[in-house]
Amino acid sequence: MPTPPEIHQLRQAAESFGVDAARYDRTRPPYPAALLDRIVEAAPGRQVLNAGCGTGIESRQLRARGCTVLGVEPDPRMAGFARSTGIEVEEARFEDWRPAGRTFDLVVAGTAWHWIDPVAGAAKAAEVLRPGGRLAPFWHTFKLPDEMAAGFGEAFRRLVPDSPFDPGRQPVGSAVEGYQPILTRAADGIRAAGGFTEPEQWQVDWEKRYSRDEWLDQLPTSGALTRLPADRLAAITEAVGATIDRMGGDFVMSYTSVTVTAARVRT
Repeated sequence: MPTPPEIHQLRQAAESFGVDAARYDRTRPPYPAALLDRIVEAAPGRQVLNAGCGTGIESRQLRARGCTVLGVEPDPRMAGFARSTGIEVEEARFEDWRPAGRTFDLVVAGTAWHWIDPVAGAAKAAEVLRPGGRLAPFWHTFKLPDEMAAGFGEAFRRLVPDSPFDPGRQPVGSAVEGYQPILTRAADGIRAAGGFTEPEQWQVDWEKRYSRDEWLDQLPTSGALTRLPADRLAAITEAVGATIDRMGGDFVMSYTSVTVTAARVRT
């Protein structure tokens, strides 16, 4: 995810995903069971706080693992969708949210922690975690096939030349390498906040095959595209669709889902 150094300050982008909450929930992939199981098993209990819970994708996955989940979400449209699926949600930016004395065993965020101030977010997590509790923001990292990245990048730069994002830029190595600045900022924020063990990265590799229609359905949920006028979005979608057509109508995405995690130091 190419990103400016202070992506959490781009509040309009951070709070734009609710423009089509149902599409976001329908098209965004869930998190791999192996990663969530490891995170839950490393926590001392099942009381979970989900920062930036969005439509509740990971909240529902955690609920299915026996967790009691409270979501915190700044976008009322996303929060409303999550509530419609049975997730309890309080509307606030995580940095500003008031815990009112409540404590938790686990604080998570699913592909959302980069929209939260990394130091203030970690400090809030330290405030609400019980001794031995765990902070575990996690992300889907991915690497587009080279032909896909080239077609997407060319169309995006031509149509949105002033954007701080460049979704066509690819990491030289693995998917995680392209996201490493985000992961490093999360770890540095945890260290700066204090009160945690040394952060670790845990990851799970997996793949997903997308048809043309499946990918174009998900594409408008990208943070680089959620605020585009309809004509520019249509032009980008057309260009990406043409690229997928040249590739045979589908493609395989390589994902690595990764968490930056640390335990609350017992006092």
